[in-house]
Amino acid sequence: MIVKCTADSGGQRVAPDYGWTYLGPPEFELIPGREYEVYGFALFEKGPAYLVRNDDRDPEWYATSVFRVLDSEVPVGWRAGRGDGYELVLAYPELAASETAMAELVELRQVALRPFAREVQARTSALPVDATPPFDVLLELAEQFHQDHDLVADTPLGLIDDVYGGLDDEKQAIVAELDALFAAGMDDVVAHRIWLVEGGASYNPARDGLTCLEWLKQVRDHLAGVTR
Repeated sequence: MIVKCTADSGGQRVAPDYGWTYLGPPEFELIPGREYEVYGFALFEKGPAYLVRNDDRDPEWYATSVFRVLDSEVPVGWRAGRGDGYELVLAYPELAASETAMAELVELRQVALRPFAREVQARTSALPVDATPPFDVLLELAEQFHQDHDLVADTPLGLIDDVYGGLDDEKQAIVAELDALFAAGMDDVVAHRIWLVEGGASYNPARDGLTCLEWLKQVRDHLAGVTR
C-alpha cells in the first residue's frame, strides 16, 4: 500500500494516549509530495490513521487526511485486531495481535521498533530477513555507543579505538561480520535496523551526514586498516 503526503506544512499525528496532536515544521517529519509505504491502518477513537515511516525513519501514525492513496493493495500477511483506544487495526501480525505492541510502537519503545524494522526490511530491502547473516559481534560494538559515548572519545572512530585497542581478535570478528553482511547485499535499510534498532546505538551517523551503511563501511575499513 502506497500513499502520498498531500499536507503542505503539517498534520494530525496519533499521540501516546491515542489522541490527535497537530504537528507543524520542524516536528512534522513528512515531505509534501513524497510517497510512503503504509505499514498499518487503524481506526482510532479520533479517526482513521496510516502507519508510515517518517523521514527520520521512525514509525508514526498519521491521520489519513494527510495522504492520498496511490496503491490500495493490502500487503500479504496483514492481520486484523482491536484494542483499548482503537476499534480496528490492520497491520503486520506482531502489531495486530497485541495492545501492548501498539502502545509501545506509538511511544517508540525499542522492543516495538525491532519487529517494525524487520517488517521494513521485508518490504523494502533486497536482502530477505531470513537471509541476513548473523551480527552478534556488531551488536556488541553498537552497545559501546551508549548515551555518554561522546564523553569517552572525541570521535566515533576514536571510541572504537579506545574500546578495542589491542583486541585484534575482536576487531577481526567485527570485520568478518561486516564482510558477510556486505557480501549478502546489506543496504541502508538493513544497516539502520542493525545499528540503531537492534543494536540501540546512541550514535546516529546522520548527525555527521552519513547513512548507517556509509558508517558501517567506515567502521569496516578503519578496523581493517584500509586507507582511502
